[in-house]
Amino acid sequence: AIDHGREAFGGVVVARDLGLALEARLAALAGLHRHCPAQVVAIEAIETGWRVTLARDGAHDTVDTRLLVAADGTGSFVRGALGIGTEVHDYGQTLFVSSLATERAPDGSAWERFTDTGPVALLPRPDGHHGAIMGVASEDAEAVAALDDAAYLARLQARFGGRAGRFLRVGRRASYPLRRVVAERLLAPRAVVMGNAAQTIHPIGAQGFNLGLRDALCLADLVADGGDPGEPQRLSRYPALRAEDRERTLAFSDGLARLTANASFPMHVLRSLGMLALDRLPLLKAPLASGAMGYRGTLPSAVRGGRA
Repeated sequence: AIDHGREAFGGVVVARDLGLALEARLAALAGLHRHCPAQVVAIEAIETGWRVTLARDGAHDTVDTRLLVAADGTGSFVRGALGIGTEVHDYGQTLFVSSLATERAPDGSAWERFTDTGPVALLPRPDGHHGAIMGVASEDAEAVAALDDAAYLARLQARFGGRAGRFLRVGRRASYPLRRVVAERLLAPRAVVMGNAAQTIHPIGAQGFNLGLRDALCLADLVADGGDPGEPQRLSRYPALRAEDRERTLAFSDGLARLTANASFPMHVLRSLGMLALDRLPLLKAPLASGAMGYRGTLPSAVRGGRA
């Protein structure tokens, strides 16, 4: 990181800690009315924007909005209700995620191995554990899920190696099928699609969450002046502002996933030579490091050092 003028390439935040921090910040915002927990069950176009029907505690309520944001994840109900289709690619891999206690405590380094059934990685957590991920072929996922902790630890250790010492304990495991789901467009009248609803990508490059944050920060810049947030001319700028970052990040993630999944010997040799070249040639390494940190295309003001 020092070679690139940065204190660090990135950080690992435990999802629970991030959620608590966001909850605390939301609670401090004046003028914010929250409907939580609630589920969007219908949307209806009205003259001023959208009427959203919410289900909560067995009852229904409606909210009228001048701007509707579909940020409800990969299987977005709102995206579908807006009539926006998706392009889907199944990588044939399932990712297992857990906390992991190891013989050597995390030292701030993140490790990732690229394998033909998906990434195997250890990420340093602030609680003295690692976050562990392991990709397996989808046809093996059920059998891996059925392993007891000792057998799972042995499999993970064999896949990762000994850089972190002996693996001691594994936490609760969650699993996710790896699919690329990309919305065919980002706009509808007075509506924007963002985050995983706009693009769910392979996690091999650890880019998806940050890409979604930049989506949100870009929209925040567009509506910061306090005018009509859903005004068509204003929203029409959003796809162009997000185009380069989105397209390059999608290409990077998908290309890396497909390249590493190819198990042929010639491709293995080419991958090894490519990684060696990246390690030895600064002219190749610098653009990769910059892009992996999210410096692609037009950046939201908060990413440029402004305030969100």
